[in-house]
Formats: sequence, C-alpha cells, structure tokens
Amino acid sequence: MRRATFETSTCKDSKAVKLNSELSEASHGKLKEDELNKIYLMREKSAHITKAARSATLANVLAPLLCIPVFKGEVDPLHLDIWLSYMFSVVVIRTWIVFQLEYKAEAIVDPRHNLRMMTYAVGIVGFGWGLGWVLMAPDLLMVNRMIYVYMITAAMISGMFAYSVNSATFFAFTLPIMIPSLSTALWSIDFLPWPFTVGLASLYIVVFSIAKNFAKTFEESVSFRFRNERLYQELANERDQSVAANVAKSKFIAVASHDLRQPMHAVNVYLDLVNIDNLPTAEQKSMAKIKNSITALNAMFDSLLNISKLDADVMQVNERVFRLEELASTLHDLTETKANNKGLALNIICPELIVRGDKLLLQQIMTNLVANAIQYTEGGEIEVKFSTEQDQLVMEVRDTGCGIAESEQHQIFQQFFRADKTRALHDGLGLGLSIVKRLCDLIGAEIRVVSEEGIGSCFIVKTTFVASASEEEINLTRVFSPPSHTQQSLQGKCIAVIEDNPIIVEAYRHTLVNKGAHVQVLSEYENELDIQLETIDHIDCVLCDYRLSETTGDRLIEKIRENFNEEIPAIIVTADTSPSHINLFAKLNVQVLHKPISFQEIALAIEKTIQSTS
Repeated sequence: MRRATFETSTCKDSKAVKLNSELSEASHGKLKEDELNKIYLMREKSAHITKAARSATLANVLAPLLCIPVFKGEVDPLHLDIWLSYMFSVVVIRTWIVFQLEYKAEAIVDPRHNLRMMTYAVGIVGFGWGLGWVLMAPDLLMVNRMIYVYMITAAMISGMFAYSVNSATFFAFTLPIMIPSLSTALWSIDFLPWPFTVGLASLYIVVFSIAKNFAKTFEESVSFRFRNERLYQELANERDQSVAANVAKSKFIAVASHDLRQPMHAVNVYLDLVNIDNLPTAEQKSMAKIKNSITALNAMFDSLLNISKLDADVMQVNERVFRLEELASTLHDLTETKANNKGLALNIICPELIVRGDKLLLQQIMTNLVANAIQYTEGGEIEVKFSTEQDQLVMEVRDTGCGIAESEQHQIFQQFFRADKTRALHDGLGLGLSIVKRLCDLIGAEIRVVSEEGIGSCFIVKTTFVASASEEEINLTRVFSPPSHTQQSLQGKCIAVIEDNPIIVEAYRHTLVNKGAHVQVLSEYENELDIQLETIDHIDCVLCDYRLSETTGDRLIEKIRENFNEEIPAIIVTADTSPSHINLFAKLNVQVLHKPISFQEIALAIEKTIQSTS
C-alpha cells in the first residue's frame, strides 16, 4: 500500500513538473499566451478555493450540530433526522475531498479536475442547507426561522469570497440556498414578512454583485502576476544566456590564445636567436618586416591577456607616491617610435606634480589611449596633457585623426568593436578602448570622449588620485628611483630553469649567463629532481614552464619551496590565460609571464622579482 502511495505521489510530482515546464517554455512558442494564462488562472483558482474550503471545515461541522439544541423541540423528528443524516454524510465527503486535493498552485497537476471536485464538494453542502429550509423552516417559530436565515446568509457571505473566483463553484453553493429561501414567499404570505423577503432578495443581489467584482479583481490580479512572472523568467533566461555567453567568450579567449601562444612563443625564440646584422641587406628588410608583424601579434595577445586578467578579477589597485614625470617619461619611451614611424609629432605636457596612485595602471591606460590615437591618425600630432582638477589627476589624449561618428561614440568602449569606416584600414582586435574603460572602472576614474569626424578626438580621464606640486601635501616621505639595469644585472644569482624544450633551455641559459647568472637546469621528474636538489645550496629564482611533459610548473615550484623551506621567488612562463589559472598563480605568489615573450623581457622580470624580495 505504501509503495502504491509513493508511486502515485511520484507520478503526480512528475506531472506537476511537466506542467510547470510547459508554462516556463511559453517563451519558446510551445503554448499560446492565452492558453498558458488560462491554465495558470485555473491553478490559482483551484488553490484559492481549496485553501478557503479547508479553513471552513470546522464551521461546516459545528453549524449543523448547533441546530440540534435550537430546533429539536420545534421540528418534526423525522425531518430533523433526515437533514442531520444528510449533512453528516456530505460534510464527511466534503472534508475528504478537500484534504485530498492539492492546495499549492505550483503542485496542482489537473486544475480542471480539482475545480470540478471542489464544485461538487461545496455544492452538496449548499444543497443540504437548502434542503434544511424545506424540511425544517415550516415547523420553526419566526425567531428560529430568522436564526436559520442568519446561518445560511453567513454561509453565503463566506462563500462569496471563498468560491466566487470560479462561477460554477459559487453558484453550486449559493443557488441551492437562495432558491428555497426566496420561494417561501410563494408558500404563504405569513411564512416571512414581505419586507424581510424583499430585503433577503436585495441581499442576494448584493452578494452576486460583490462576488462578480471580487472574481474580476482576482482574475486581473492573477493575470498581472502571471505576466510579471513570465517577464521575470524571460529576463532571467536572458541573464543566464548573457552569463553563459560571457563565460564561453572567456573560455574561447583563454583556449584560443593558449593554442596560438605556443607557436608564437617559438617564433619569438627563433627571431631572438637571429642576428640581423649578419644577414644581407635585402633579407634584413624582410626580417625587419617579420619582426614588426610579430610585434603586432604580440600586442594582440597582450590585449587578450588583459581581458582575461580583468575577467579573473586579479588586477588590484596599488597606490604609491610617484613623480608624474616618471609616468610621462615611460609613456614617451613606449610610444615615441610608433608615432615617429607614422610621421606624427608626439607632444607630452607634464607639470611637475607628485601623485598618489597606481602608476602601472595609469601607464597602461595612457599607453592604450596613445596607441589608439596613433593608429587612427595619418597626419598631424598626438598631444598628451596632464593636469589637475580639484587636486585630482586629469589626463587627456588629443589627436588630429579621422574622428569618431557621434552614432558610434557610445559603442567604442565595447569589446571587439571597430568602426565600420576604419575596420579594413587597421590591424587589431578592438579591445584597446574596452580595456581602458575597464581599467578606469577599476581605479574609479571617469572617461569620456569628445570627437568630430575629420578633425580628431580627445579622450579625457578624470581620476580620483590625489596630485599636488607640494611633497608635504601629498605626504611624500621619499621618491624611489628606478633601479638601473646593467649588463651583469644578475651577477652571482642562481636561477633554476625547468623547461621540457631543449632549444628554449639553451636560449634561457645563453641569455641568463650573459647577465652574469648561474643557471641550474632542473628535471621535471620527481626522483631526478630530488637528487638534483640535494646538491644545490640555494636558489635565487625559479623559472619554470607551466605545462610540462609529465606535470605542471606550479607543483614543481611548491616542491622546491618545501625542500628549501622558504618561499623562493618564482616565475611561470605559460600560454594559458584562463581566469582560473591566473587566480591559481596569484594564490601561490608566483609571477606569470605569458607567451609569446622575448628572452630579454624574461631576464628583466627575473631581475625585478629577485630585487622585490631582497
């Protein structure tokens, strides 16, 4: 028996889920809007009536019982017994039906069936009260007739709000009560005073009117809620699709950039090993063009990497005090060659200011803006201007380029957006300004553009970083000068290298030895690595590829650190730009260099890593 009950419950649940899924699939056109609304409305009606009927169960039991002491001495015993027997039977049936039906709207499988059963359950009770009027009222004194009228009127008023949402249920309960009570006017003029009969009829009319208005209000409320739920579901679906698309985009960028970075890194390796001066003049020009193309590709990969870092939420704002001249000088060195190659004048206006802010993020913002200006300017100049507004740093990049159409100005900060008229004229992925906007959001800066087609554009970045000409106002204690990089900048340092490509190992060794370092090539296999570590006194830095033949670089770095019982500075070189791995390396306090990258950049990163921990 228990098994059968369980199977029935399971079947009902599955049907309810199926019905719910049909409702949720409306946006896919499987059911028409009016059909869905009708099903939803019937479920709500069924739930409302069932809840109301359950709450009125005690009153349905007590009311007939109260009639016994009040009417016993006046009514024919046979009539009273017939009426009480009938009421007992129908109340039991009604109670059984009411508590068998589901009262939660979302769990109702067949709302039509539920409404039919409720109509039957309350209809037989209403018929019982009408039958009592016929069987008992003629024998009652006027006072007790009024009491009975009061009882059936109270039942009707309660039914007005409980059952009026479904007209069939409402009339099944009220008409068997109303018709016998009003027909008494035809029995005898003395049965009820005519003013009372008129008042009773008026009351019934008012009950019908209120019930009709309540039903209309209920349906409108349910329909409005249904539309809201549908709208919310559609918005939730669109949100989920947007999130899924963003995740898919991030995965695609990470996977695609990883697969492309591996061969690109090899190309950079071989280009670094080529001495252009030893080539014939014609081949030198070809090699120079190849290097320029590779530089452009590297810039594209850097853009993808920056997007991955921002998606991974690992970029942090590190404020420190610095002289604005340092930022301007670095910006000039990074962009002057590109500007000169296009015959553009690069003017940087920089007052003597001291800033408290993140110089590296500001440098990245300005480098992208200047590179964007150079790319879309064929003649004239690029002007970079630093100033202050309310003691906060303001940066401007103005060009004399093609300008941006007003209709496209609100789109230029979107990822992968490129203006139609310049799409075929310039290389790039359309990520530069998107990165700028996200970096501005990261540091709490405001960016806007003023542009006119054919005249040029001006990008204005208003930061929240404090800038002042006074060291005292900026709370400056000292300004650090950047370290100088000499030919033997890694003199005497022991650098452990783990790489499964022999060509790259030799390139690392050649580059680092020229910097004065002692290179120790370690194995990726644990047994061999344990033997090697026993012969090494100390390691200043670990340079390791991430994806090796048998393991990954993060595990080897942890093993080496455990062996020496200290957090040895470490650098991982990888083509993997996925947010999850960026977070992993950040937790391990391991610097990450993403392929493709030159050996000189790797050597410089090793030097900075060692200096930052010394």
